[in-house]
Amino acid sequence: MKKNVSIHSVLTFVLFLIAFSTTYSQLNVNLLSHIDYQNLHGANLNDVWGYVDELGNEYAIVGTSKGTSIVDVTNPSSPVEVFWLPGSESIWRDPCVYGDYAFVTTEAEDGLTIIDMSPLPQSNALTHTIYTGPSSAYWESAHTCFVDENGYAYIFGANRGNGGTIILDVQSNPMNPTEVGTFDSWYIHDGFVRNDTLYAAHIYDGFFSLVDVSDKSNPILLGTKTTPNTFTHNIWPSENGQFVYTTDEVSGAFIGVYDISDPTNIIEVDRTRHSPSFGVIPHNTHVKEDYLITSYYSDGVLIHDITHPTNTIKVGQFDTYPLQTPDFSGCWGVYPFLPSGIILASDITEGLFILGPNYQKACYLEGIVTDQSTGLPLSNVSVQIVTNDQKEQTNSLGIYETGIFQSGQYSVTFQKVGYYPQTESVTLSQGIITYLNIALAPIPPFPLNIDVYDAQTGAPISNANIKLYHPLITHEGITNGIGQETFTLYYPYQYRVAVGKWGYKGVCNYVNIDQTTNYLVFNLEQGFYDDFEFDFGWTVSGNAETGIWVREKPLITANTVLGIDADNDCGDMAYVTGNFDNTFSPDLDDVDNGFTQLLSPQFHVNGMSTPHINYALAYYCFYGPGEVDDTLNIFLSNGIDQVQIDQIIPPQQFMSWTYRSIPIPVGFTLNNTMQLKIVASDYAPNVNVTEAMFDWFYVTDYDATGVVDLVQQLSFYPNPVEELLTVENLDLDFPIEITNAMGQKVFQGQVKQSLEQINCAQLIPGIYMLKNGINTFKFLKL
Repeated sequence: MKKNVSIHSVLTFVLFLIAFSTTYSQLNVNLLSHIDYQNLHGANLNDVWGYVDELGNEYAIVGTSKGTSIVDVTNPSSPVEVFWLPGSESIWRDPCVYGDYAFVTTEAEDGLTIIDMSPLPQSNALTHTIYTGPSSAYWESAHTCFVDENGYAYIFGANRGNGGTIILDVQSNPMNPTEVGTFDSWYIHDGFVRNDTLYAAHIYDGFFSLVDVSDKSNPILLGTKTTPNTFTHNIWPSENGQFVYTTDEVSGAFIGVYDISDPTNIIEVDRTRHSPSFGVIPHNTHVKEDYLITSYYSDGVLIHDITHPTNTIKVGQFDTYPLQTPDFSGCWGVYPFLPSGIILASDITEGLFILGPNYQKACYLEGIVTDQSTGLPLSNVSVQIVTNDQKEQTNSLGIYETGIFQSGQYSVTFQKVGYYPQTESVTLSQGIITYLNIALAPIPPFPLNIDVYDAQTGAPISNANIKLYHPLITHEGITNGIGQETFTLYYPYQYRVAVGKWGYKGVCNYVNIDQTTNYLVFNLEQGFYDDFEFDFGWTVSGNAETGIWVREKPLITANTVLGIDADNDCGDMAYVTGNFDNTFSPDLDDVDNGFTQLLSPQFHVNGMSTPHINYALAYYCFYGPGEVDDTLNIFLSNGIDQVQIDQIIPPQQFMSWTYRSIPIPVGFTLNNTMQLKIVASDYAPNVNVTEAMFDWFYVTDYDATGVVDLVQQLSFYPNPVEELLTVENLDLDFPIEITNAMGQKVFQGQVKQSLEQINCAQLIPGIYMLKNGINTFKFLKL
């Protein structure tokens, strides 16, 4: 029964997630019209391209999940579909245009669809044909296409070879192309060609390449460059060919900007991302004169001023999608090149948007930040216009570049660890560069000495790992031969301090530290414990092609990986089978075609009468009607023999943490060289979506079943929650922190009394973590 508390408070916190709204967010972009393809064809949309007939009429060629649609948008306020060509159902259908012909790729096995649009506008009885390559080099599907100004089509991601590019002559006979060359060193997801240079995005390899295709039969690689989030989805060059712009199709990724004047030495000169706190994914970006137009999934269409390529500034937006999510929902494609200036935008579920942009120049702010004491330039200073969510950093010369759309007076903050933050007022004007130089004053540092001892013997512990967490900086160190380490700190704060070494039970506490603290002493009990806050030398082996064990902060994937580590342990690290950067695809970096093994360092159970091995596990394996051949197995080895102590058979359900306390089998030989093996597998022929996580390992002399309930002293209800979440037994000395499944903090605040109620009404449905001191729990928002 819940205790009766007559007085409590309601914590209402600011949510950084946007609730459903039917009002489109817009800046310098107007909605002219909209077509709902759910009603028209029961279809979702893919990419979109434009076409102009000989009379100047403008059309949208729209790829959909069920076919290709051609829409007359000459009157942008009253678009009319003039042609519909059904096709095999696929979430990928990508059009491109040369002359009077549309070329449409799909990852359904429909080959390359070629549509003759020359009868328009007099007739919409359009003919089409299917091309699947020469008989000796047949292919059935491809991801995208592009046709250059010389009448050569480039087919990207076909199901032939590595899926590079197949080059077709479509000028001589557009309805019957001729293959003239290939560039197949790597898979190419998307690309652009101009002046016989191929700009190719190698999504799975994480880089782009520049290729000389003047000789179509013998392309020559000019240079490559890795992109910020190593998942290079698309690429587009500036109009002068001196720069390229790329997108990485992962949550929270950047649009990258690169100087390619020397293809053998490509230099990144800028990067930007929209809605940086929400993990929104950029998709396709295009250059039109001094502007970058990007389809940005749940943020819709973004327009950036790229007058100065080293300073990319948002000047326009139209949000086609009513929610803001970190997944593959929203605007897929955008086409800004029709003569009328209208923009075509294809939203996956919301349909085709015809938009009227008002291209505007930004206000530019530049300057140099130096050390007030030495006059030397400061790198990595955070610079932010207060009303803007974009943060810039000074480079190695102390130079920063930033800006904002609208003219006016703004406050600008400058912050760097070890320096007092500074805020300055500045007046900015559109189209004008304003210069503001800043000198930051250093904060006087103070020392903190930490001693670590063995709680049983009193002896100092050398090589113990230490971390001190502050929101601005994490201090890390290792104790010396007499168990000591000295840190240089700048900020009085309630630090989270973690101390650990293999062979000891780690410590994780919140400690108030200021200039008067001077010394902290930690006494570690002997034992074996690892929450993976530190790297104690677990090793990974196996033959799986993907999804090998990695020690990282778990990244959420659709329906599988939770995006959070186990409850109650220190920090947010765990071992995960594959953890590719926030693509949300559960089948991209899961265990495939083999096994991956995680092996602990050696340990012992000396002096224990009923030794138990304890750990947290999460496992997911979605299998079909075939034989279940994939499992998560736990083995205990003594260096000579091994015994299986645990097995998880595929549950075919959402992932969740389970807590195990396994007795060492009677009769198993105990020694000082025991090791734990965690083996996750996905064997052919039944290739499944297989993911596993492992965390919170420790050894006890008792059955620790229920230890989670003992540690978790908080009482909270209801769970799941719709509106008010009640939390009892809060520790008044520690803050409340709430993070979403991506690890993004949505609230932090001090507790005023032991019972609080938190208003969760506006939270987007999903899993959240609440922490208060050493207490942690997950709750589900419905």
